Amino acid sequence: MRFQLFVPPQGYVAQRWEEGASMPPLGVLSLAAVLEKKGVDVEVVPADILGYRWEDIEKRIRDFKPGIIGITTTTENRFDSFKLAALAKKINPEIMTVLGGPHVSMAKEDTLKHIDDADIVVIGEGERTVIELAEAVEAGDDLERVKGLMFRKNGSIVFSGARERIEDLDTLPYPARHLVPIDKYNFFIRTKDGRKRKAQNVITSRGCPFNCYFCATPANWGRKMRGHSPERVVREIEYLKDRYGAEFIWFYDDTFNYDPKRVHKIMDLILERDLDIEFCNEFRIDVVDRPLLEKMTAAGLTWGHFGIEAGNPRVRKEIVKKEFDIEKACQFVRWAKELGFVPNAFLIFSNDTETWDEAQETIEVMEKLRSMNPETEFSASILHVYPGTPLETIARRKGIIPEGFSWSEKKDMRKVYVLPSGQGYVPLFKDRLSWFQIARLVMMWSLSKKKIVSGSKIKTALRTISSFKDIFVYFAFSVEYVKYKVKKLFSRL
Repeated sequence: MRFQLFVPPQGYVAQRWEEGASMPPLGVLSLAAVLEKKGVDVEVVPADILGYRWEDIEKRIRDFKPGIIGITTTTENRFDSFKLAALAKKINPEIMTVLGGPHVSMAKEDTLKHIDDADIVVIGEGERTVIELAEAVEAGDDLERVKGLMFRKNGSIVFSGARERIEDLDTLPYPARHLVPIDKYNFFIRTKDGRKRKAQNVITSRGCPFNCYFCATPANWGRKMRGHSPERVVREIEYLKDRYGAEFIWFYDDTFNYDPKRVHKIMDLILERDLDIEFCNEFRIDVVDRPLLEKMTAAGLTWGHFGIEAGNPRVRKEIVKKEFDIEKACQFVRWAKELGFVPNAFLIFSNDTETWDEAQETIEVMEKLRSMNPETEFSASILHVYPGTPLETIARRKGIIPEGFSWSEKKDMRKVYVLPSGQGYVPLFKDRLSWFQIARLVMMWSLSKKKIVSGSKIKTALRTISSFKDIFVYFAFSVEYVKYKVKKLFSRL
């Protein structure tokens, strides 16, 4: 059995990184690692990093002659995934097409109902599922015996049953980075000293016990946290330093500090072994204290990312479900200034029920945090709706996602608001704010970064217009952009 794994040409998300840079796809590489360990002939094709056109993908499939093609699928890249499945079937209808990833895990029935070229959807964690799937296909066994699958059988959609999550993550091998051209990722992080450091990403845990209403992680990975042992985490860092010359580690966990004792132990091992590494990670700032940050800084913490999501306390606590006072954020950025790492706050515009006055508090919080620590950075976006989240339920109830909407029909994107040039075809959530108000907030955030939208991005955006809804959104942004330019001109006179 030959198993070919693809990252679609669009990659995971649109414009996530600087041009030419990206992270290795750890999910796909973890699947490849377990397949390889079981002796399955596996190939990984990161079509995004290779810059493949569709004819290049066709040649790769014809040359490898796979029995199974697996395609990682996010909400942003799903239409590329569907197109790739169709191409595989066109080349050889006998190829089994398997879609996995966060999008299809949450929109499984919708995918199989509308995408005839998708044979199977893998739900949730795939490492054990793909092994059993390959074995079942090789032996001609009934796929209903393989837990964690959804597929068609006799004209009906069949669910084989939920698969138990992997409790001991240390049983998994390192992601098979050797199966992709790692140097093509051009993954560098510029640190405070101005130096570009060769970086690698690591995921050390799975799950999330928290309740953010826009996030599908608890449904995909479970609420119970599962993590690699500190020793396993540090061994992988040493491996990445020795094998790939890593100088910077991006811990890509949803909540790296879910267990402070575990983080203390990881930091102790980094310091004991004198790894001379810099790193960044995401924090829950309501479960972090100064002693832990002191140790992390000593071990190499350079950036500390954390979510605020909304400046207004009602929106933050009642809607987003972030149960902390803004003083926690103030304290975190003060500690960052004293200890010497850069804090980066995540913010969202256009939350559910958020009024214009409340939305402006998000900008006020940004200004307040920067006054406390001028190095504070901010990452902001308009709220996006993902399948299977509490936010999707709200969006459908309010008609923001209309009745009959399918995640799998590209024509249905005309029924919702999207910004495909920036974040793919993911519906935007707009409740009480007008598009002009949202555009103004985005412009104010851009000004705080001292970076305005480039002309090339504007041209790209214009090329992706497909509906009157798109035209109106871009018109609102254009008006706010012109107002900014006029204001800047008059300020110089």
